[in-house]
Amino acid sequence: MLEKIAEFNFWHKTQDTGTRREELKDALEFVEIRDTAFVLTGVRRCGKSYLSKQILAKKINQGIAPEQTLYVNFEDKEIEPFINEKILDEIYSSYRAEINPDKFAIVVLDEVDKVPNWERWVRSMLERKENIKIIVTGSGSKIITPNLATILTGRKITYTLFPLSFSGFLKFKGVKIKSYEREKTKKLLLEYLKYGGFPLVVFSEKPIQKNAILQEIYDDILTKDILIRFRLREEQILKKVSYLVLNSFAKPTSIRKIRNSLQSLMKASVSPSTLSYYFEYFSLSFLYIFLPIFSYNIKDQEQYPKKVYCIDSGIINSILPKFSENIGRIIENVVAIELMRRKTKTPEMEIFYFRSDEQEADFVVKQGLDIKQIIQVTYASGKDEIEKREIKALIKASEELKCKNLLCITWDYEGEEKIDRKKVKFVPLWKWLLNVK
Repeated sequence: MLEKIAEFNFWHKTQDTGTRREELKDALEFVEIRDTAFVLTGVRRCGKSYLSKQILAKKINQGIAPEQTLYVNFEDKEIEPFINEKILDEIYSSYRAEINPDKFAIVVLDEVDKVPNWERWVRSMLERKENIKIIVTGSGSKIITPNLATILTGRKITYTLFPLSFSGFLKFKGVKIKSYEREKTKKLLLEYLKYGGFPLVVFSEKPIQKNAILQEIYDDILTKDILIRFRLREEQILKKVSYLVLNSFAKPTSIRKIRNSLQSLMKASVSPSTLSYYFEYFSLSFLYIFLPIFSYNIKDQEQYPKKVYCIDSGIINSILPKFSENIGRIIENVVAIELMRRKTKTPEMEIFYFRSDEQEADFVVKQGLDIKQIIQVTYASGKDEIEKREIKALIKASEELKCKNLLCITWDYEGEEKIDRKKVKFVPLWKWLLNVK
């Protein structure tokens, strides 16, 4: 078995680790946590395999021998025919016998969800105090299973990788962030809004290639991560439900609303419980993120419509080709995903939307018991273009939630205003995404 995986390991040659991800530093800190497995998850094709290889390369650079690393990709066609419950024992035993008998090892099990009962093998290694650090990767719906929660309780650290942030996008494009020019940066931001941050899409030159890749990613999530993974039979209904949810991006949506639309469009009757499962599968696969309304009452959070956001703006535009018409909502979607990305660094951070008396603020950022910030998003280039209702909702949220940190993210307007004795900061989207002061 070792000869089949040798060419993908660092033992005798350097490996292609791709463009360095900005998440590498955070991932390395999680890897250092002792007596736990590091679970690297996220939407498919977001770069998990490359990040896991970058972790190995960095550790080698820091001084461990290449022979102290083991990388196995279970999607490799050479290995697939041999996958069974014993394959992990066989590979690990061979590795210890022939490559690294007794020294510390970092073991990456890429797309490990293909191996039956892999969680039990990982747990047994941890219980035996084996001299290894285990890193496992897999797409969300496949790796985040009930077995993972029960068998590895207290023995895992989970890190969610997202498609590239705007700063990561610029890095992959070869643009020096410190030397940006305002107009050039905004032009690149438009490209990012339109095609998103999947690495393969960023590296593709032609729009037709980008859209083809995005549509394939979308189809693979629905087919491989949901339909096949959860053994669903109604493929057309699943796809129609997904389309209806996607069509509601950056808007509140609910099972009842989708059910009514489905009955109207397809004359199909789908039970609320089935749709509830579909929504859960969308979340597990990281295709959509559902934000609850802010309320101190948990029941309110559950029963009120949730705002839905797609994992990547490129998917939105490849399936709903109305970029100019939807740009305001697309900007809000990008802000939502960036907030979720920042949440990986601050796990106690929670994100909601605010609604009261028909007024809505896009995001409420809560940390612990404190409301840290309220954010409104608008596609406005000047002060006069900002709709009064958006600022009114921001002020309303500020008063009800007792929060003074008010931010309005704009397309190009920057400044600070005192409105109803409350200070509102206006920051252009590109500056907020890049953390430019």
